Amino acid sequence: MENQPTFRIGISMAGAVSAGAYTAGVMDYLLEALESWQKAKDLGLPGTPKHNVVIEVLTGASAGGMTAVITAAAIQKEFPHINAGNYFNTVATENPLYDSWVNLTEEAKSDMMSQMLDSSDITSSPELNPKQEVRSLFNSLFIEKIARRTLDNTTKTPAASRPYFADDLELLTTLTNLRGYNYELEFITATGKREDRMTMHKDLVHFQLNPSGEYQEDGKIPFHFNTPDGLNKDLLVDAAIATGAFPGGLAPRVVTRDPKFINDNHLLKITHGKEFLVDPLAEYNAVCVDGGVINNEPYDLTETIMTDRRKDELRRSSNSEKVQHFQLPRSAADFDSTILMIDPFPSEDDKPDANYYDLQALKFTVPQLFGAMRQQLMVKTDLLEKAYSDTDYTRFMVAPIRTKKGKVQKQSVACGSLGGFGGFFSKQFRIHDFLLGRRNCQRFIQQYFCVPVSANHPIIKFGFEDLSSEAITMMQVNNGISLPIIPDIRIAKDQKSLIPPPEEEEFPYPTISLKYLLNLQKKIQTRFGVVLDSIKKGNNPEDVVPEVNQVVQKIRKKSWLSRVITSPIADLATDGFLGIAKYAGKKIAAEKFIDAVIADMDERGLLKKD
Repeated sequence: MENQPTFRIGISMAGAVSAGAYTAGVMDYLLEALESWQKAKDLGLPGTPKHNVVIEVLTGASAGGMTAVITAAAIQKEFPHINAGNYFNTVATENPLYDSWVNLTEEAKSDMMSQMLDSSDITSSPELNPKQEVRSLFNSLFIEKIARRTLDNTTKTPAASRPYFADDLELLTTLTNLRGYNYELEFITATGKREDRMTMHKDLVHFQLNPSGEYQEDGKIPFHFNTPDGLNKDLLVDAAIATGAFPGGLAPRVVTRDPKFINDNHLLKITHGKEFLVDPLAEYNAVCVDGGVINNEPYDLTETIMTDRRKDELRRSSNSEKVQHFQLPRSAADFDSTILMIDPFPSEDDKPDANYYDLQALKFTVPQLFGAMRQQLMVKTDLLEKAYSDTDYTRFMVAPIRTKKGKVQKQSVACGSLGGFGGFFSKQFRIHDFLLGRRNCQRFIQQYFCVPVSANHPIIKFGFEDLSSEAITMMQVNNGISLPIIPDIRIAKDQKSLIPPPEEEEFPYPTISLKYLLNLQKKIQTRFGVVLDSIKKGNNPEDVVPEVNQVVQKIRKKSWLSRVITSPIADLATDGFLGIAKYAGKKIAAEKFIDAVIADMDERGLLKKD
């Protein structure tokens, strides 16, 4: 580490659907703390720790990926931070994190569920959906509006200096690529060499902040906000929307890339035996959905990028002999790079049941199979061995903890209801989770994102060595056992001294009206009806005509009587029956849906039984 006075940080944000509001709150407080610390340094205030922190990587899946992109745009300018004292003011629209995740596109006469149950995405969007096909259960047009509002309106402000972000910041979102990348394995057989083909659907879009826009032939897509048009803004929008496209619930996204961004990226090209992963002479387009399906917590990719950055530094410093076996230092005494995970839904509560029931009926095994497939997709075997180290300081996590009068509550994230869709039902849920994210982040950086004094860490020693005992006392935790990596300090009104930040207090747990939920049933029924009417529509190639097997055609051939008389009558009867069935079906489906919503809200203590 050679007395380097800088901690390097990679931030990885897990998938969360509407609970992205929590992740946004964590990031808002983190940025506020970093801004205050940097301002204290710039003013040269006594008692200010002088070491540095640089965020080098932002990665995310699903809602986390969207928040990573929003953060990359937000840091290009100055904006106010939102807390319990000002969230209800118009200033809240000026904060990109709050505006994107809490305000969404909600209006006084058009709440989010009304927008998501509207059928304009199917019936009234000729430019986006000319075939009027069903692409998702819910109307997802609001996501495009938010992405465009946030990214298209962002231009770098020279005054917004943020040295705690790397000039070459890397940004990555995970994707589930339904087209996939093809690989072949060769085997020697009795008839010669044969290929065993497989398709990889794990995907990512990898960006790097690059004001010059010059591509470095490494698969990292250059981007910047130096001009109103920026660089690769459309691809940023596509990456953000695609990673958050919850399968079935929210519409998928077509992502189109220059093939070099795929062929040159070693995170995608997992073997050097194949010269090109995709055709190098043609743009690669693929329908993509939620990155969280395959990699919902991309801390593995974050660690790889952080390690690669250190290796590049070694190469540039003529220490190439150390590159091959380099690993990030992990002990409390020498780590200088660490990964901060923000996860609204950590899996610590999903511990295996000690009582295993060997149920074999199809109704049990099929659901278990889908669960097993998803869990296996997300297993990170290369990190499992590292995970069992008690002294690893390269992994930290901010996770939801809600208290009431100091007592930890069972349910923390209000948006966590309905598998993460709960936040779309109530803005109050999103407000609560954003403020909870801020509260949790405050306690995390003050009490846990720390280094033991006994480790005699050179960066911490450099940062705090000239401070008075009074200044150190204000920041130390655990009775002086540890000192923070990011000092959480504020500047007094006189701009001459440091003070502790105001406490992010407990915010009342929200509720939703039972009457409101029941009134949604009519809209749900209407939406389901449009979905059923349009479910067969699709943009199939015009020249594809399905072949009919001759044997099947012969045995199913209708008689003259059936074709001329019986069939028309039967068709009319069938149409009538299907019409009745469709009406009854959508009504029952709407009732079942609302029943599930009410039951889940009630179980989580969110239901106001008015």
